[in-house]
Amino acid sequence: MFRRASLVLAAAAAVACSKGPAKKGPVVASGGGVTITADELKTRLDEQSPMIRASFQSVDRKKQFLDNMIRFELLAKAAEKEGLANDPDVQFTMKKVMVSKYYQRFFQDQGGAKAVPDAESQKYYDEHPDEFHRPARIHLAHVFLKAEQGSPERAKKAAEAKKLLAKILADEKKNPSALSLAARESSEDDATKMVGGDLAMKTEAELTQAYGKAFSEAALKLKDNETSTAVLEGPHGFHLVRALGRQPELNRTFDEVKPQIAARLASQKKTKEFDEFVKKLRDDAHIQVNDKELEKVTVAAAPAGAGMGGMMGGAPHGAMGPRPTMAAPAPAQPAPAAVPAPAKK
Repeated sequence: MFRRASLVLAAAAAVACSKGPAKKGPVVASGGGVTITADELKTRLDEQSPMIRASFQSVDRKKQFLDNMIRFELLAKAAEKEGLANDPDVQFTMKKVMVSKYYQRFFQDQGGAKAVPDAESQKYYDEHPDEFHRPARIHLAHVFLKAEQGSPERAKKAAEAKKLLAKILADEKKNPSALSLAARESSEDDATKMVGGDLAMKTEAELTQAYGKAFSEAALKLKDNETSTAVLEGPHGFHLVRALGRQPELNRTFDEVKPQIAARLASQKKTKEFDEFVKKLRDDAHIQVNDKELEKVTVAAAPAGAGMGGMMGGAPHGAMGPRPTMAAPAPAQPAPAAVPAPAKK
């Protein structure tokens, strides 16, 4: 633990001590090779969440935050003095931080949406109507008793449907899921029986095509979480129906969605530029992979229950840039110690 924390501090020291632009702003603390300016202090405070920032309004609390920054800088210098700035792990951490900042500076979308012509946004809008226009839909569940129109058993099934509906309506007073339970036990719709008769979201046109106009008109009149008190008759049988919810019509104009479309197109453009840039770097480098040696590399099995976290920071295939997994810590608030003391022998 001590070595790991020291490595992080050494990486911070190497970055901090590398030649760069002179510090700006009045000095608020100095000594022992450490200089912290008011601009630095404000930058670090502004990095904190609004809730944390609100707790550092008084001079005393600002001084506590500053003390934490001083402690960090002194520990970083101590780590650098021990030569840890040249440690391979520290160098690797520095590379990840640099790659992250490089991506942020040159490939992250920073106001790029403003540069997207309206014609491009309009083209996207016209070519993707389903994203911006959608008819109203209703979510239904049903119990279906099959009886083709004109079949001898139609009257018998109609009587069964009325009897089953009466039972469902009575049971719903104690259990709102009564219709779904009845669907699993009695429905003759094999496609929905095992999911409690769930018909999913459907438009009026889809309901009419599947079950007939009378069915769709009656179903659309139901309120959410309401079961029809009448058996709905269709060409292929009888339906006991409950409305589970609905989705309102979506109809967004181009002017309403133009900013979002422009932001998406700008992000896609940056991602494409980044992918092409990385490809050119690789092509220019003439990278050769030794498959034989690659096969010899063994990978330790992940502990039980481990997820996909801890992957090496890098720019994934998408709009997001690389994020270092071991970046130098910024002082969030005063803490007892930035680095745990070594255990006593």
